[in-house]
Amino acid sequence: MSRLVVVSNRIADPRKSIGAGGLAVALGDALSANGGLWFGWSGTVVEGGAPGEGEVHTHQSGNVTLTTVDLCKEDHDSYYLGYSNGVLWPVFHYRLDLADFDAGYIGGYRRVNKLLARKLMPLLKPDDIIWVHD
Repeated sequence: MSRLVVVSNRIADPRKSIGAGGLAVALGDALSANGGLWFGWSGTVVEGGAPGEGEVHTHQSGNVTLTTVDLCKEDHDSYYLGYSNGVLWPVFHYRLDLADFDAGYIGGYRRVNKLLARKLMPLLKPDDIIWVHD
């Protein structure tokens, strides 16, 4: 059977009992039921880290492998706060009034996506089913 691999800009850790949004509930349930890999940003901002680089961490939660990557402050600000939360989230939730269309965010967004792809590639198996969100 194929393994489910969920890739998202941030993961919800099923080991922690905090409020979760729609993605965390839906995909978390699918992963918990079938096992798999959840890959994304760790939530950690490393002061003084290099843009486009980040340390990988892996934890196990039942049959779900949680693999995360840290971000430096510059990448966090442009990728997560800027493009993901300032552009994508408002636009995809019909809240154009909240969107911050700053052209400076796109470079960081692309850089972090390349970082995440580079860190994810060695973890993938030929028959994986990959869900990319965000």
